[in-house]
Amino acid sequence: MKVLTDFFLSLRTTFGLLLIFVILLGIGSVQLTGNLAFFSGIDETPLFQWLKDAKDMRGTWWIYAMIATLTILALNTVFCTVEALLRRLDRKNLILKLSPQIMHIGILLIMFGHLITASIGFKTDILLNKGERKSVLAGKEIFLKDITVYTDSNGYTTDWQAGILWTEQGKKSMEGFLRPVHPLYFGNFGLYVKSVTPEPEASALIRVCSDPGALWALLGGVLLSAGGLGFLYGRFSA
Repeated sequence: MKVLTDFFLSLRTTFGLLLIFVILLGIGSVQLTGNLAFFSGIDETPLFQWLKDAKDMRGTWWIYAMIATLTILALNTVFCTVEALLRRLDRKNLILKLSPQIMHIGILLIMFGHLITASIGFKTDILLNKGERKSVLAGKEIFLKDITVYTDSNGYTTDWQAGILWTEQGKKSMEGFLRPVHPLYFGNFGLYVKSVTPEPEASALIRVCSDPGALWALLGGVLLSAGGLGFLYGRFSA
């Protein structure tokens, strides 16, 4: 048990894991650029679902290795944070000593958020013609009511919007307009318009996604920023 504790509390473990992770990133960059077709959908699907569908350990082993490395690094962070909170805190320079641990907790929450999204997140693109209704998930449907495309005097598109209706169990749940960088949200789902085709064959490509880890990652980002500010304050006020 002491050997395990010493391993997870060691800064050498931290630096070693970071070095391994950087090496894996380098390997991954080579793999990605050499197999663009194979990796083309990795950003369009939650990671674990993509790995499940890929079924190619020869091409994805480095991703599994990165996940394993991050898991051990997270445990290393947990051990070091708990050890610091239990043994090193006192009222003297409390902010300076506590701030790094807050940053560590923030990083862990960010990693946890990404883990949740990679595990149970949802993302799909749906092509809808004007007046068409399609199923998204069980009991959930999206209906494209209308498309409006705005052009300038030269005929170039300047803006567009797609009127949509979101229903659950056959009942109206949300209605609104999707525009570029103006998504709609309902519950855990976000709806984004990726592209539209004007009349006479009016259609819209709409992305529907669920990012259940977003709030955890946001909370982690807030703690990371707060810890960084606290560390600077404690350093310069000491």
